[in-house]
Amino acid sequence: MKLVITHPELAPGLVSALTEAHCVATRVASDTIEVLVPWRVDGSNRAQAATELLFFVKAWASNHPAFRATLIEAS
Repeated sequence: MKLVITHPELAPGLVSALTEAHCVATRVASDTIEVLVPWRVDGSNRAQAATELLFFVKAWASNHPAFRATLIEAS
């Protein structure tokens, strides 16, 4: 899954938080993070995984009110 973020300067912190949550997160552009969520590997529901990822990102962003992330691709 890929996330486009509004504040690229916050990407390292989000990548770190996702990694701590046992996701594989990589910054692939200044404003884009690619995320592999472990619960998708076992074939779980893509929509559910996207919802959980976005929920996590919104919770992480609670300290950054202007931050927004948009899911642009699900794999």
